[in-house]
Amino acid sequence: MDIPRNLFEILVAVVNAYEATGRPVTSSEIAEAVGKSDGTVRNVISALKAMGLVEAKTGPGGGYVPTVKGVEAVKGSLALDKLWEPQRLVVDGRVSRLYVVELDLLALSGPGAKAVLKVAGSMHQVRRGSQVILGPTGGTRLIIHGRVQDVNPARRELLVEVDSMVAVPRLRARDVMTPRPERATRGMSMREVARLIVSRNIRALPVVDEEGVLEGLVSAQHVSKAYADGRLDARVEDYMDRDVATVEPDEDILRIMRIMVERNAGRVVVVDQSGRPQGIITRTDILMALTRLYEVADSFAVQELGD
Repeated sequence: MDIPRNLFEILVAVVNAYEATGRPVTSSEIAEAVGKSDGTVRNVISALKAMGLVEAKTGPGGGYVPTVKGVEAVKGSLALDKLWEPQRLVVDGRVSRLYVVELDLLALSGPGAKAVLKVAGSMHQVRRGSQVILGPTGGTRLIIHGRVQDVNPARRELLVEVDSMVAVPRLRARDVMTPRPERATRGMSMREVARLIVSRNIRALPVVDEEGVLEGLVSAQHVSKAYADGRLDARVEDYMDRDVATVEPDEDILRIMRIMVERNAGRVVVVDQSGRPQGIITRTDILMALTRLYEVADSFAVQELGD
């Protein structure tokens, strides 16, 4: 959120005066502090109110007070992510009925990054100290984990101290898969599969028919079961999984991660339009791809420090 210079000057005055006095600040007090007319200050404050940075307190002793977002905007840099599709907030390890509709990231360059979450739903589900997880967000694909510092029911805002924040990169299945996987057929013995798994140092093989089209998946776990059953000479079709999670080469990594979670699958098979295996993606493959990206970022940072 870019705050125009003339608005930011008034916002700083409101925050400073409020923190100094601990009470709502009048427009005349702000005008005196910044050397502007009372009318000018009132016009600017109307804009700040519309932006959710200041709110008015009516009645005796009334005036203006900064919102959580307003205070943090003054104290640190501010970035905004509008969540066009509201997302459920995970609270203390459970999916809540709170929907996050707007996210402001604050003080990103400092040691104590924070987030202001605008929420819809019952705020009784969250309290100070609650651990929350949001994401991945639609636009920036951020996943944020943190602890609630403050709850503002009137403005329907949560101030969250960010413990960790990662962005899921825009990678495709073809970018992270292990290509040209070894294949098994239904008629192979489990003993043959065991030899392939050991010699190739792999954990699973797609099972294909005579045309090379995917029929199932056989893994080291199936081999272990066949061994325990004393049936290593049994056919692959007796043990293989027939319901296999598949994706196409252009599938987004974020969608692949969701499929793995929804299916409780440790791997997916990448197939072409004819259903023929092109690669395999495991959870380890995804982790390694993310790790390589961060290693590249770190290497650039080190180079800049050395220049």
